[in-house]
Amino acid sequence: MRKHIKFFSIVILLMLVLTACGSKSEPEPAAEAEAEQATEVDPMQACADEITLPSEADYPLVYCDNFEDDSLMSGVEDKSKYMDLTSDLYNGKLTVRMEVKKLSEAYLLTPVEDVRDFVIQVEGAMASHTGHPYHKWGVMFKFDAEEGNYYYFLIDNNDMYYFKLIRGDRVTNLINGRKTEDLNPLDEGNTLTVASDGDTYSFYINGEFQEDFKDNRLLQGDLGLYFIVDENTTLDWEFDNLVVYAK
Repeated sequence: MRKHIKFFSIVILLMLVLTACGSKSEPEPAAEAEAEQATEVDPMQACADEITLPSEADYPLVYCDNFEDDSLMSGVEDKSKYMDLTSDLYNGKLTVRMEVKKLSEAYLLTPVEDVRDFVIQVEGAMASHTGHPYHKWGVMFKFDAEEGNYYYFLIDNNDMYYFKLIRGDRVTNLINGRKTEDLNPLDEGNTLTVASDGDTYSFYINGEFQEDFKDNRLLQGDLGLYFIVDENTTLDWEFDNLVVYAK
């Protein structure tokens, strides 16, 4: 009888040990949730981590787009008397087609609105064109659609850059064409970076600092891409790796 009792005691002990081991191997629901959170990757931050800025941004990341899968900037159709503009995604690029009958200025807004201090960077190239050879592209900022006010920083295919203020119908030339050796031909592609710290603007081309400029006439507004295209021209632009840090 004692042998049987001893045998059953050993069996019970083994069952308790196995049960305890099994309970330890099953994670608590809260632990599972924490593990899933730890492995989640923020796609916007992952996008920004692949982009190199010429100087460190002191503002929070608010937008990054590598145009791989979807974009808030694609699917635009804008038709006017002088120009038709459409934007789409193709081969991991934001493509912008412009069919221009008369010298025109156009813009394509980013989702970033009403910012004062920011860093914006974008890569752009002229993929193809027929017609007039002279064109400009760049970045617009502190855009107020209601008042028609904004700044723009543009490059052209004469190795020059421009910084202008638009207030309604009035144009103020802040930098009216400055030569730089840092520009590539427009069809080879360039990376533009504009940083705003209050009323001070810093301009970079292909990672190389160009100059600072102070102007306090516009306080804040939206960000976008900007174009000036000459008459009787069909143009295709390609853009990639657009990132914005702002507050």
